[in-house]
Amino acid sequence: MERQHLVAALAGCMNPDHTVRQAAEHALQSARAAPGQLLGLLHVSLDPGMDPAVRQVAAIAFKNSVKEGWGGEDEERPALVGPEEKGAVRDAMFAGLVAAPGAVKRQLRESARTMVYADYPAAWPGLLNSIGEGLVSQDQARLDGALSMLRLIARKYEFKDDVDRLPLVQMVQATFPLLLPIFQSLLSSDSASLELAELLKLICKVYWSSTYMEIPELMTHPDAIRAWMSCFQTLIMRPLPLDQMPSDPDSRDAWQWWKTKKWALHIAYRMFNRYGTPDMCTEAGDVAFATVFRRDWALPLLRACLHELSGVAAGQYIAGRVCNMVLQYLTQALAFSHTWKELKVTLPSLLPSVIFPMLCFSESDAELWQENPHEYIRKGYDIIEDLHSTKTAAMNFLLELCKSRPKGNLDALVQHMVGILGEFRAAGPGADLALARRADGACLAIGTLSEVLKQKARYAASLEPMLLQHVVPLFDSPHGHLRAKACWLAGAFADISFQDGQGKGPTFTALLHRCVRSIADPELPVRIDASVAVRAFLEAVEMEDLPLFKDLVPSLLTQFLQLSQEIDNEDLTFSLETVVERFSDEMAPYALGLTTHLTQQFWRIVSEEDAAGAGEEEDDEGALAAYGVLRTLSTILDSVSGVPELYPQLEELVFPVLHRYTSTDGQDVFEEIMQIITYLTFYGKAISPRMWSLYPRMLECLNEWAIDYFEEVLMPLDNYISQDTETFLNTRDPDLLALTNQTLEKVLAGDGYPVDQVVCAPRLMGVVLQTCRGRVDACVAPYLGLILRRLARGDADEDLHSALLVAAADALYYSPALALRALAAQPGALAALFGALGKAVAATRAGGRMAAFPSRRDKKLLALGLTAVLSTPEADTPPEIASAVGQLAAAVVRLLLAVKRQEEEAAGGGGAREREGEDAGAARASGDEADSEGADGDEANTDSDDDRVGRYGATRGDSDVSDSEEDWWSDGEAEVSSPVDAVDPFIYFGEVLGALGTSQPQRVAAIQATMDEGTRAAIQGMTAYAAQLQQEKLEAAAAAAAAH
Repeated sequence: MERQHLVAALAGCMNPDHTVRQAAEHALQSARAAPGQLLGLLHVSLDPGMDPAVRQVAAIAFKNSVKEGWGGEDEERPALVGPEEKGAVRDAMFAGLVAAPGAVKRQLRESARTMVYADYPAAWPGLLNSIGEGLVSQDQARLDGALSMLRLIARKYEFKDDVDRLPLVQMVQATFPLLLPIFQSLLSSDSASLELAELLKLICKVYWSSTYMEIPELMTHPDAIRAWMSCFQTLIMRPLPLDQMPSDPDSRDAWQWWKTKKWALHIAYRMFNRYGTPDMCTEAGDVAFATVFRRDWALPLLRACLHELSGVAAGQYIAGRVCNMVLQYLTQALAFSHTWKELKVTLPSLLPSVIFPMLCFSESDAELWQENPHEYIRKGYDIIEDLHSTKTAAMNFLLELCKSRPKGNLDALVQHMVGILGEFRAAGPGADLALARRADGACLAIGTLSEVLKQKARYAASLEPMLLQHVVPLFDSPHGHLRAKACWLAGAFADISFQDGQGKGPTFTALLHRCVRSIADPELPVRIDASVAVRAFLEAVEMEDLPLFKDLVPSLLTQFLQLSQEIDNEDLTFSLETVVERFSDEMAPYALGLTTHLTQQFWRIVSEEDAAGAGEEEDDEGALAAYGVLRTLSTILDSVSGVPELYPQLEELVFPVLHRYTSTDGQDVFEEIMQIITYLTFYGKAISPRMWSLYPRMLECLNEWAIDYFEEVLMPLDNYISQDTETFLNTRDPDLLALTNQTLEKVLAGDGYPVDQVVCAPRLMGVVLQTCRGRVDACVAPYLGLILRRLARGDADEDLHSALLVAAADALYYSPALALRALAAQPGALAALFGALGKAVAATRAGGRMAAFPSRRDKKLLALGLTAVLSTPEADTPPEIASAVGQLAAAVVRLLLAVKRQEEEAAGGGGAREREGEDAGAARASGDEADSEGADGDEANTDSDDDRVGRYGATRGDSDVSDSEEDWWSDGEAEVSSPVDAVDPFIYFGEVLGALGTSQPQRVAAIQATMDEGTRAAIQGMTAYAAQLQQEKLEAAAAAAAAH
């Protein structure tokens, strides 16, 4: 585009006429890839004779064009800018940053960042020389440009380590010897200009990024440490031109000088936190740096921080982020004797005049409470706000002080706070505003120390009287913030042992009822704090005492739902979830209404986020509230799992949510969506056609983006296949089995998938083979082929290796003849698979236990598969297997002995064997759950299937825990999820050997001839044990028939 046309188009972008503006924007967009266009935009933005507004528009267009078309080695999209033009732009960029005015410079800095990240150092080797020239020049504008570019390089490599960090090391070596005297010179200036503050801040940021991962060797020398730390100390203690500070409260914290001081404190705290203990460092350079820092600089920097706080007591303003960093440094100083000694001396004045006022309800708090209560609540419950909050930093300091240095401090502090509360109580209704705000601070201090006070015997006994004397009256305070603090403080102590025990007695009940009453308070922040406090009280009640409070359920549900219409708050949703969870037996009458309300709330949150648009800042509170709503929906479904007739109505309400979010829209809530689908497909009486429509959508998500959620998706997939096998096998549009197999092949044969999720693929194979036995013959050979190809990769992950072998055993049990034929058709496949199986079964660890297959169910499936091979007629057995039947039988015996030992451990070590059929549902639900074989399993788990869905994802395939703690049924009801679960491996083994002894005695003799005496004895014992179990089974069946 010719220059005059380019300038006209840029001017047109500011035209108030929409038609002209749209045409100008279209012209710029159409020419964005034209040769010379990018350079032309840069030249216009740097032309001092051009209209400033046109220059700024040109700079913005330049920034956008660089972002879209510069490209780079990590970019998938090809660059739209040619190499020659790129070179010309790079050559002009540094000079442009130097000469450009502020508004243009801000845009060019963003463009320079894109260019540095893409091109430095390979395509921009001269940049470091240009920076060096700028550093040694006496021109402030060139210095600013050099520091800006230096910051970009340092930022690029801030999180790199090892070889990737080499360009940063080279940058430090080339520029830091120049940077240090510049830093010192700037600090010696008496100027109060914002330009000086900006230069100092840039140097701090360069140092921060350059030392983030490790201290460069150049910076570990004592002289370098002394010089740089001295500069940071000087900057922290530098008097600021407070007369130039903006008067507007909202602008003061953004003042350049406060930002500069914040970065100096940021560095001081990080150095103290990371290098305050040399013994914790591993690298030699870090040890050297830490030794000098702790000895020579921890204390001077502490004094600088204390100096910064000295003006606070006199009423001098200090920016919130600066104060926050100072308090973090002071908190760290509590851990070391030499800094503690210095700090201890200041505490008598520091605590009452500096720390405590930060805890008190302030004028700014009051303004926010009145003008924007929603924002007041958000700030109070936002963990990100806590990271930067002065109040939170003061709370953390008090807590750490009383935990690590309690002697002389805890008692004095508590006495002082109780004294303030006593003074406020004595003042009665006439207490002035200042005293009310101090009482608020005292409550906050006591609540902050709640965990410390609960653990101290001398305080534990006086907590209940303290609550009665000082907290109960605050529920009726005319000050809303004190009513809110009463709720918060009561919740902090809800779990103490009251006179009648935890969760019991008149004081506990009185506090709970006052919090419940406060949910109807006229002030919204009080209502939210009360709702959160109620959750703490309900969680403190023992299960057997919950019925005493069930009368509260209707009003709590109503009030929480009403509140959720006023504000989206995650903690409020958690409180609702707690009521549903703790009073699950009472939920059936409310389930439909709750679900209706929650789905409406969810769609309202979603619509508000959609309306905000992609360009707006994300509403984190709304997103968290939406997540909480989905969690609560899961809890409701769980609570009414014993009333499956409710499920169709609940499904009707939640299905639109499930349908939309089984897509890329669900990336932030996919785990919760899968949880809801799991409940509906497991507890419902039948799986509806619309629920089946989600099955291919889930597979599509897995194939496209959700592989990291395979474990969560596996739960509902298992339910679909096992609960409604006919639909799974007979649906042809789409072909559900074919889609499932395509996903299995993609995951097992593909590259780049996380191994901890790939392991779910062979487990899904097992679900298909076990549930559809005799009906998916065509899957056996492809499944075995996938398993063998994956085994051939030699994956180091033990879980995946074990899961592949278990899936192969599923195929052998499904049809040993089919499986053996398929293996025999692949050269070397028989030897590869059975070699891997034999090696895995034989591997041992300490104590002689099996090293692989930690779960009892895995061992059972392996035993069934290998026993099935033994049952194959000799004529159908490949020679390689026929010659090794003795080893196969020995392997089965080893597996069954391991199973028997785990069952005895699960039963309490008494040797009594729980019936396999009775635990089938739980074992099936958990998949490969359970503790590693050697763990302490001294009692069986008596959880019911109500917990099955929640445990599934956390435990399936967990090789770190013992199968001795696998889910066991306590109610005696068989819950068979798969035909395999009903098969007793001991009886099956005995039946196979018995049949062989009758039909092929010569084969049994051949098997025994290959065994040693110990193995033969073990087989005899196992067959006798199988016969005993069979007899017990028959007797139990006869007794049951007689009883009916």
